[in-house]
Amino acid sequence: MQNLNITSIEKKIISKKNRFNFIKQDFSEIKKIFYSKNILILGSAGSIGSSFTLYLLKNFPLTKKIFLLDKNENDLTDLNRKIVSLNKKLSVHYICSDINDFQFDSFLKKNNINILLNFAAIKHVRSEENINSINYMIKTNSLNFLPVKKNSLEKVFSVSTDKTVNPQSILGISKDLMEKKLLNFSSKYKVFISTARFPNVSFSNGSILKYSFENLILKKNFGIPSKIKRYFITHEEAVHLCLKSLLLRNNKMIVIPNPKILNKDYSIKSIVTKISKILKKKIIFVNKSSDNKTSDFSEILLTRPNTHGQKIREELFRKSEKILEDKDKTIVKAKMVTKSMNVDKYIKKLLKVNNVNKLKKVIKIRYKKFKIKKKLTFLSKTI
Repeated sequence: MQNLNITSIEKKIISKKNRFNFIKQDFSEIKKIFYSKNILILGSAGSIGSSFTLYLLKNFPLTKKIFLLDKNENDLTDLNRKIVSLNKKLSVHYICSDINDFQFDSFLKKNNINILLNFAAIKHVRSEENINSINYMIKTNSLNFLPVKKNSLEKVFSVSTDKTVNPQSILGISKDLMEKKLLNFSSKYKVFISTARFPNVSFSNGSILKYSFENLILKKNFGIPSKIKRYFITHEEAVHLCLKSLLLRNNKMIVIPNPKILNKDYSIKSIVTKISKILKKKIIFVNKSSDNKTSDFSEILLTRPNTHGQKIREELFRKSEKILEDKDKTIVKAKMVTKSMNVDKYIKKLLKVNNVNKLKKVIKIRYKKFKIKKKLTFLSKTI
């Protein structure tokens, strides 16, 4: 039972089939997009980045060169081994680097990069408790994922998140700024840009589901947040959403899973219960931790949902956004809009602030709905 892989668990719990499969003409268009192109993928060894990279190389191998950049050397090596096992003659180049230290423009020019795909991100609200962590988040998510010049770029994609909608965390705001910077780049250089606003990708690195899965396998006691509900998609579904974002009709669009397709708003507790049944592990939910360490049960502590920056429920689009239907009924989309904002200037202003509380007050001036609450528990103090 311990040999069950994440993909099989996803299919049993989240979705038995890919809810975001391509319609025929779109698959043909995507093939043409990648044909004879030089591609750079940022964050290529992360959960979504690696799934996307492997899918791309299996199904669209007619690229000229593909460059895979990631700061995690071990994950990049693991990705390399998986690519080698495909047993295809592929022109793949690996770069171990942080995008904040990467010489973007010179690299793009030297290698004639046509397509830039960005999966690099700081994605946890836990990173918001220290000003240095926040600065790194903003630099990674909002500032340094794009070059200064267009060079030979034809298409740019950068993954977004549901947390940009009415953001209650600096993480959500950093990705909202990413969306705005992306649009400004397109307006300046007339290059295709798009993004996909994801719900949670199930069992992704660092996620509560992967954490729960690993602890259940080891029969360990652990904690999960109670009452919090989330939309979930599988890794394969995430890849398809990214690819659909690259279609010509989605230029300057935020691609969003159709809520009618998502269908369910899962509680973390209900999914952990399903995982335990698949793994045939006994569990008991408790409201207070104890020293009980029986070999038969995993004790799961239900923590209160009063933690910093977390929402009880997810939102996929703003009330102010005009949501457009797509001929592919599995997705909807919103036009990317910016109110004549100098994004780079604003980001640099945020990076000059050297105190977390002061930074929140600066953010509150522009993001009026951003809530500053003093009595919330920091996530680093929870399980």
